[in-house]
Amino acid sequence: MTSDSTSDDERELSQGPKAGRHWTPELEEYIDPGTGARVRQLTTQPGAQDHHLYFTTGGWYDDGRRLLLRSVREGEWDLFSIDLETGQLTQLTDLPQDVSGSTRVNERTGEVYFAYSFEGEAYDNDVIVGLDLHTLAVRPVVEKPEGYDDYNFGVDDVLADDERLLVSVGERTDGEGHAGIHETYPQSAIFTAEIEGDDDLELVHGEEYWISHVNASPTRPELLTYCHEGPWDHVDNRIHVANLETGETYRLRETDEETAVGHEYWLADGEYVGYHGWRGERTPEDSFHGTVRYDDTDRLETKIPVRRTHCHSNTRERFVCDGDDTKAQYLLLYERDEDGEYRQPRKLASHAWGEDSPHPHSRFSPDGSTVVFGADRAGPDNDVFLVDVPDDVTTLPLYHDPNAE
Repeated sequence: MTSDSTSDDERELSQGPKAGRHWTPELEEYIDPGTGARVRQLTTQPGAQDHHLYFTTGGWYDDGRRLLLRSVREGEWDLFSIDLETGQLTQLTDLPQDVSGSTRVNERTGEVYFAYSFEGEAYDNDVIVGLDLHTLAVRPVVEKPEGYDDYNFGVDDVLADDERLLVSVGERTDGEGHAGIHETYPQSAIFTAEIEGDDDLELVHGEEYWISHVNASPTRPELLTYCHEGPWDHVDNRIHVANLETGETYRLRETDEETAVGHEYWLADGEYVGYHGWRGERTPEDSFHGTVRYDDTDRLETKIPVRRTHCHSNTRERFVCDGDDTKAQYLLLYERDEDGEYRQPRKLASHAWGEDSPHPHSRFSPDGSTVVFGADRAGPDNDVFLVDVPDDVTTLPLYHDPNAE
């Protein structure tokens, strides 16, 4: 890509020579000493910050043989791909500025999409870029809409039809932290953009409230969720649904003054939304995981022993949660019994959650055979791990909640 001072219209995108470069495999395999599960550490380079995609976004592609990663290895955030069989890392982007986030892979086009700034100013992305995972060619898909110069701009997701993107803008404020930004009630808006790049945006929803976590149903192109962001027990209601066919928006899993939920995600069927939260005193004793259908029916919730966590599930039969403190430094695996109740959780894999450790952001692979997570097991740098889910989960040790003792 080149950037000159003539006009925005003359700015061009092109990859540098490092796009497509192979890195030496860093794959290491071990048996988790606390659970007996097989774990593959996919990245090990000191000083690199390696992350799988956020837990709401599946990064597997090529029939599950490859996984998308984001990493800072030579000064900028770039996208990488890892071959899960050989461990070989391939650098996918070589651009002068940071690559901001990534969507899932568009199965129709073979592309992923990220936000990018030609000028490199923090939070000043001005274009959404499509990256062809086969040729590594990059192309501008849509630019920040006019009238939003002082707004953050980003890409959120690919709709289930693989024809449109969800993009959003958010007004910049002087608020600091979750509570500070929430209290400014910034103007926010969600749009759809045609992937073929006609640069036309269609407004989905806008309001004076901090909007975040815009997630598309993986099977129903008319449905998406978004959240009212901020401290979960301070917002009016966290989870909202938008229906693109009817134009309707509504609250999902309404909460009261004693209840808070968040970290919502779609299950693989595109019908149910998962989340976790707490009741009462915001302690592990009051925490729970839940799923609910997009029309706010058929809610199922169960107690979990952790509060600072993320949970994920492909189906309602099984979910995984991050541990969150020195008492629960394990990914916890839950399964339903024949009566539809969740059994006592089992410890799947340990993670080095110290005071400054990263959130594991655990997520099941599409076939449910593995769980990807992040950890700083070997030091201060985040690395990416993949743990096998045993065919017989009863081989995993039970987790005994110290808060219940």
